[in-house]
Amino acid sequence: MPSPKKFQKPHVSLITSLDPQNCMKTLLGSLGVLLSVVALAYGIYLLKFKVLATAAPPQEARPTPVVFSNPQTIELRAASTVIGTVVAPRSIQLKTETVGTVQAIHFQSGDIVSPGQVLVELDTSVEQATLASAKAAERIAESTYRRIKKAMEVQALSELDLDQTEAQLAQAKAEVARIEAVIRRKILVAPFRARAGVFDIQPGQYLSEGSQITMLQGIDEFVFVDFMMPQQVADYLQVGQKVSLEHLGQIIEAQVVALDSQADRVTRSLAARAKVLNPPATLQVNDSVKLLAEYGDPQPTVLIPSSALRTNPTGAYCFVAQIDPKDTAKWVAKRREVIVGATVGNNVSIRQGIDPKEQIIADGSFKIYDGTWIVPSELTKAAP
Repeated sequence: MPSPKKFQKPHVSLITSLDPQNCMKTLLGSLGVLLSVVALAYGIYLLKFKVLATAAPPQEARPTPVVFSNPQTIELRAASTVIGTVVAPRSIQLKTETVGTVQAIHFQSGDIVSPGQVLVELDTSVEQATLASAKAAERIAESTYRRIKKAMEVQALSELDLDQTEAQLAQAKAEVARIEAVIRRKILVAPFRARAGVFDIQPGQYLSEGSQITMLQGIDEFVFVDFMMPQQVADYLQVGQKVSLEHLGQIIEAQVVALDSQADRVTRSLAARAKVLNPPATLQVNDSVKLLAEYGDPQPTVLIPSSALRTNPTGAYCFVAQIDPKDTAKWVAKRREVIVGATVGNNVSIRQGIDPKEQIIADGSFKIYDGTWIVPSELTKAAP
């Protein structure tokens, strides 16, 4: 039996051959592609630059029409505005002086009461009975005193008996006066002409000592306004000086009638009181009113329309019109930081920041900024 042939593994020979010419061709091809891409990108860039360079220049912005105004120069005194409180010349809280039960009420809420008018009566039945007993004791003491005095005329009694009887009579009269005073304390009367406030008590209601019945506000031909003035204003404030109140759109004149003896230790403000003659009916007690006090000598100031003034968190400012230094045919807006003074009608005074010779932009400042090209509007041309 023939023996099997031995398996022989085929022999493979790997021969790698590097051709310098083929490598050079491949490298040159890659460089060519890269240069083509770079050339294409550069061409696109040049084309875009040429298009932008030949484009039409942007049109210049149009001017903003605004209203011009000439500031006015006048002399004004410095002024300070504070909030005051209306105070009645006479005002009291009607309260009970002693305990008792309400027997009768003789007025209504809001009534005008007259001096001496009985308003509330507390029950005095016990005091009335005690008073009747005291008056009876007074009559007995007085009768005894008269008899003792006649007996003394004939020397029938000693002077000691007369003195004792006279003392008993005085005690009886004092007791009657005491009980009458207790009764008067239970009858509440109006001390002056006043308007009664709202109250809520009823007959038969028990009231303790010091219970409040109502508020009585005096009715007079004047009222007071109490206010606090800052230190720099209080130094000029004097008794007799005129001040102005603003109430419901009306200006009411008042006169300073009193100044406190010293300034407040914390705020350094001085309390003052002004008197308002013939106040309007709408000026109620405890109302808050705006009070304007002028002080110092008159100083020249500039008035501009209130519409020209603008404010931001840093302060107040306005715009003025100036000739553009680059083109004298144009007007531009320039911002001016200002210090504001008092308001005069529809105008506001400017203490610093405005030259009286400058043109103010009275209307339209909300749509401009520093450097805006502006022109006078038709409203400016129509203004006298």
